[in-house]
Amino acid sequence: MKNGYDDAPVLFAAYYLLWAALAAWLFRHLLVPDMTLRQLGREGLVMMPILAGFAMFVVYVLPLLPKVSALRAPSEPPEFMFASAWYYLPKSADIVFQQTLAATLILTAARAGYGLRSIAIGMAAAFGGFHLLLMFDGFTPTYVTRFALSATAFGALLPYLYLRLRSGFRWAYSLHWGFYALDATLTHFILAVPPWAPSWAPL
Repeated sequence: MKNGYDDAPVLFAAYYLLWAALAAWLFRHLLVPDMTLRQLGREGLVMMPILAGFAMFVVYVLPLLPKVSALRAPSEPPEFMFASAWYYLPKSADIVFQQTLAATLILTAARAGYGLRSIAIGMAAAFGGFHLLLMFDGFTPTYVTRFALSATAFGALLPYLYLRLRSGFRWAYSLHWGFYALDATLTHFILAVPPWAPSWAPL
């Protein structure tokens, strides 16, 4: 699929949600050890306003941003630069899957007796290192560096969110999704079509 998430957003979203559900079920003794079904449902309801806020951004804010210029964009641009709003449906599910795995790793390490600082260093290395693999997808060094450094900082923060805050998943998910919203917004402005470009010029 040339455009990835944009080509089959529902299929990709279902794919990630299926794996997230399987991971959550396999590691339920770590993720929700003493939570009843009613409490779990309440947690799900609390996530609804957060998801609705991100949906509002995609539907109402994203279309208002300046269009990215094909001339200013890198030769092999990241998918989100020219993606439609549908791109963010599977991306949202992708983040659920990532955070399910991150929570499992952090809680497993904590149960094994590792200290908060050690877990933070490990998660920083893992999350940042994983994003270095973007270089094999043909992305520019600037793009790979920006995402790898951001992922490293976020990975170091994750253990504090999950082990020190009561609603760690909400914070982790919101910050993770918010990064993509911020990055997309800045990208649309930095690589926007010049206002002085004539209407007949290639964009």
